[in-house]
Amino acid sequence: MDTQSYLHYWGKGGGQGEFHRLVFHSLDVAACGQVLLRRHEPLRHLLALRLGLDDTTLHAWLVFMLALHDIGKFSFRFQCLRCDFPELANDLPLGCRPYHPRHDTLGQILWSNRLEAVVLARFVMQPAQSRQLKSALGLWMATATGHHGQPPQSRMQHANGLFTSADQDAAEAFCIDVGALLLDGCRLEITDATAFAKAIKPTSWWLAGIGVLCDWLGSNRDLFPFVQDAMPLAQYWREHALPAAERAIQQSGVIPIASSRCDQAPLFDFSQPTPLQRLAADTDLDEAPRLFIMEDVTGSGKTEAALTATHRILATGGADGLYIGLPTMATSNAMHARIQGKGIGSRLFADEPSLILTHSAARLLRDAPERAQILPGDAAEADYTDTEISAANLRANWISDHRKKALLADLGVGTIDQALLAVLPSRHQSLRLLGLARKVLIVDEVHAYDKYMQQLLVGLLRFQAHIGGQVILLSATLPQSMRQAFVDAFRSGLGVDSEQLQSTDYPLLTTIDAQGIEERQVATRPEVARALRVEMLGDTDAALRMLVEAHQANRCACWIRNSVDDAIEALEALQAVGVPGDKLELFHARFALGDRLDIEERVLANFGPESGPEQRAGRILVATQVVEQSLDLDFDAMITDLAPMDLVIQRAGRLHRHDRGTRPEPCLYVLSPEPTANAHGDWLAQLLPRTAAVYRNLAQLWRTAHLLREQGCIRMPEAARDLIEGVYGTDAMDAPDKVELASEPSQGDAQHKHSLGKYNTLRLERGYVQPEQDYWDDIKAPTRLGEDSVRLRLARWDGARLTPWCGDGALRDWAMSEVSIHAAWCSAVPEPDDPALREAMLTYEQTVPDKGRWSLLLPLRAVDEGRWETDVINSRGERTRLRYLVGRGLARERQG
Repeated sequence: MDTQSYLHYWGKGGGQGEFHRLVFHSLDVAACGQVLLRRHEPLRHLLALRLGLDDTTLHAWLVFMLALHDIGKFSFRFQCLRCDFPELANDLPLGCRPYHPRHDTLGQILWSNRLEAVVLARFVMQPAQSRQLKSALGLWMATATGHHGQPPQSRMQHANGLFTSADQDAAEAFCIDVGALLLDGCRLEITDATAFAKAIKPTSWWLAGIGVLCDWLGSNRDLFPFVQDAMPLAQYWREHALPAAERAIQQSGVIPIASSRCDQAPLFDFSQPTPLQRLAADTDLDEAPRLFIMEDVTGSGKTEAALTATHRILATGGADGLYIGLPTMATSNAMHARIQGKGIGSRLFADEPSLILTHSAARLLRDAPERAQILPGDAAEADYTDTEISAANLRANWISDHRKKALLADLGVGTIDQALLAVLPSRHQSLRLLGLARKVLIVDEVHAYDKYMQQLLVGLLRFQAHIGGQVILLSATLPQSMRQAFVDAFRSGLGVDSEQLQSTDYPLLTTIDAQGIEERQVATRPEVARALRVEMLGDTDAALRMLVEAHQANRCACWIRNSVDDAIEALEALQAVGVPGDKLELFHARFALGDRLDIEERVLANFGPESGPEQRAGRILVATQVVEQSLDLDFDAMITDLAPMDLVIQRAGRLHRHDRGTRPEPCLYVLSPEPTANAHGDWLAQLLPRTAAVYRNLAQLWRTAHLLREQGCIRMPEAARDLIEGVYGTDAMDAPDKVELASEPSQGDAQHKHSLGKYNTLRLERGYVQPEQDYWDDIKAPTRLGEDSVRLRLARWDGARLTPWCGDGALRDWAMSEVSIHAAWCSAVPEPDDPALREAMLTYEQTVPDKGRWSLLLPLRAVDEGRWETDVINSRGERTRLRYLVGRGLARERQG
């Protein structure tokens, strides 16, 4: 066997004749793992503990496995992809066969056919152990070969036909030599193969994340330049791989920074903590993984309490960073601005942390770093060697240039979807899990998620508990059954039996760890305890009259509607009764993204905590559900369409939220039909037909209306638990028979969501193997269920130029011009008759990075000032007209 034959294989190709030897790239990636684990002691120790190994053995073997991550590229099927490297002098067989399967699966096949026996014989003590040890090492190998974001395909296939005998000999020689170099006599000694095989399955998810991370870093040609000269492995390792890996790990920012040791007061600049904040500051903490469930009224400072607990966890060494997951992009933007504006990150950490905003449009915000752009697919990493960039920005740049990396930041803020993707079969989900390891995960508004998202969150809690993570769940209104489900999941991840919750107190702090469950009642500040009067409105005219009165009295008001079309109609009705247009604002999700961000800024300026009399006087906001969660808004008067009880309570929290001196007594007006005892199945549709399509469980709505009418007020905090359990609890009263009957389809739909969420969630105990379903790209992985939607990119066509709705043609402007609508509205855009427009649309498709694959281009023509239209084909094949009105958003009208 030619022991140097492995030098004749290429691993990375560049321009004509440029290559990087396969074994050198393999050492680049292994070196990243070497430096990462050497510098990240808590992660190294955690993984060693989970696998029952000492730190030295875990470190050496993980690096060795990383060195084998690309062994599938020894296959001639891969080598035949480039034949322009004469320096390699590698004899390729005539008539090369197609490159299939991919090299990750090829590597796993080569392992099972050839290299497994080599490793067992040379590097493992007592190699004649059971099948469990072989299975465990095979899974460990899969975490390395599966570095492209999903496990290699599990197939038992012979290597012949996929590798020549020379290929296999070269791979074996490399395995022996690199093992001697990296293991340095550290033989693997497993005394209990069954226990090791059981332990490696759940831990394999994070081993895979390290494989993805190190391959991404080791593939950065700017940090790891191609080396075409042949040299011994030890020389390349010492002179090239390790020094480059030191730079790569340093610049990537993946090594956590130290936490701050300051006390609570300078963290938040307040002298009187709320009862919940004081409890969070006084709770005994150590490094053990814990779940905190904080339930308190709106405005009680839950976020500050969570950050107080986080600060203490960081100080004890129980975590290295945090991620705050919120229900919407708008709430994520607001939280990011809040964290950034108050300098909380620099107070939590001893150094300036990498603070990353992550959601599907985070890169498009006006204050996003110009250098922090998302990279398409597996493109080469950007060059971040600019000496003018500060150390903190340098850390943030590499992390923020792809959403999949963003959870690696010291302090992340974004939608909960970015965390939930970690437990879905989405590509590179293991990297997200790695990013969340040793993080405090704060999830706000946990009550807001449907049965499907609840199941994903339950799965995420299991994963976080297993890897020793800390989780803080926040809610103003959490049903008891949901709280129990979260407790059961976390205890399951800890590997201990669950316990039944006992307390029905509210507010409440529930703490869960491996030792048990503690439920502590929380006192309420007098400022947030109140009995909010509730009045029911039976028609929209009454709602309009109340809003006009508020406007004329120079009070600001909000009407929260349950559908976009209802919101648009309400705005137009207010204009029709004389409310000036400059005093009206419409906020919903059917605006182009750029317009929506502008509106969000105005809403926060006019109704946020810093708004003054000049901004607020006589102003009316008509909005949908985009304002009901986490946005810090404060209105003098409010109307809400009837919604489920937890959402009504959330909406009520935006009424007189802050102290603004003397104001008329607050009253929440609820637009709702009378919840009579003999109500029919169409009880709601007579007044709120679109609400019946949004909230389909009519029995829950009927019970909400009944309780609100019966009690006439919302008493917080003493009545909160009764109101929630009165709608969602097992002992909740029955709605009228016909209403219950009409609710059966929605109850079946909820059960379907529950089942689908459970099916889609990855199984911790199965390990990093191919799941029952295929792996998806992020854009397809469903973190939420609902009606099928289609993404449109709006464009203006003036007869000569096609430009994005927002901006003048930059690639970023096209993304800012996106809006999602029901798929039934638009399945295709007819080919235009105008040849100039056809040519412009073709040019667009050739210019944008995704080539138009993930969206439909919608060329709009101006009809009159502020009104643009175009024709589309709906899902039934009918021709339909869509119109976009400035200040109104996207709507549809059927052609006559």
